[in-house]
Amino acid sequence: SEGLEDVLEVSFKPSEYIRFPSPISISPNESSTLEVTANDHPVNQVFLEIESCSVNGTTSCPLDVNSSFARIRIIRSHPLDVIVDVVGWAYFLAWSISFWPQIILNFQRKSVIGLNFDFVLLNTIGFASYTVYNCLIFFDKEVQSEYISSFPRSPIPVLLNDVVFAVHAFIACVITGVQVGGRGGGTDSIPFPQAIFLERENQRVSRVCIGWSSLLVLCGVVTSILALTDVIKLLTFVDSLSYIKMAVTLSKYFPQAIMNFRRKSTIGWSIGNILLDFTGGSLDLLQVALQGINVANFSAIIGNPVKFGLGLVSIIFDIVFMIQHYILYRDQIQFQGYGEIEDEGGPATPPIQGVDQDIDSE
Repeated sequence: SEGLEDVLEVSFKPSEYIRFPSPISISPNESSTLEVTANDHPVNQVFLEIESCSVNGTTSCPLDVNSSFARIRIIRSHPLDVIVDVVGWAYFLAWSISFWPQIILNFQRKSVIGLNFDFVLLNTIGFASYTVYNCLIFFDKEVQSEYISSFPRSPIPVLLNDVVFAVHAFIACVITGVQVGGRGGGTDSIPFPQAIFLERENQRVSRVCIGWSSLLVLCGVVTSILALTDVIKLLTFVDSLSYIKMAVTLSKYFPQAIMNFRRKSTIGWSIGNILLDFTGGSLDLLQVALQGINVANFSAIIGNPVKFGLGLVSIIFDIVFMIQHYILYRDQIQFQGYGEIEDEGGPATPPIQGVDQDIDSE
């Protein structure tokens, strides 16, 4: 450590995984070696805690014994660890790119007919929550202090690439939202800002989605007010944002899948988005599996079933959309790059107003 010019003698608390002489003498510009061994129970990390220390045999200790520790990560294979990192960047890129095929498709067709507006609204709310969640944990010192106080041995769970991904995803969602913004047809339509760019027919956000979205936004607003008035910790508000993102992920795919089923077509819904999302989700699960193999510990799955479950839900819906696109409704589609248009002379796309479409009866 900086300022230590003499010999520092450190005694460590007993550990079943670490073998070392006690105490260890540490001199400037020198290093000491610790041997880490595992017993019958697999372990992926251990903590080295200081019990006491002294300088040149005195009782003076320059370290905070109560809060000083070292986190030691244990892996089986360094090459496999590199592969884990490569897979992580691969799914990061796949997920980041996955937002753009839909945007490109909308511009190519000069239309957003076939893209469900419920999905767009929920996706925007989800990534808005996710962006604020990541930014607060990564940048806000108060949130970090509360997190360290609650989880003293856990590193901050958000990295810079998480912030970049969340901000980029939210911007892409806003662009898609501008594309679909407009006023639905019919006397009972719920008004939205007038369309700026693209044809949208009489599609609109469903009443069910408006109610659900309002509830999600209300939860975020209420918890933010409670945090600003010191009724709850700021970290509690941040956690609530992750729950909002979780609720969005569990619900956002249903409207699009139902809409495709009713139209018997996926025209207007980009398969490029789905393929990239499926690739990213699969690589994410692959990384979790490789990490478990490399540390002989699958607690990342068992210990965090929510994250694993949400990733699995996304993959399942991606498979549903691929079945709809390539098997069930393939006769309705001809491919032109990202563009998907109706066959000439084919049936017109029936108007879709939302999941709760009203059907008038005579």
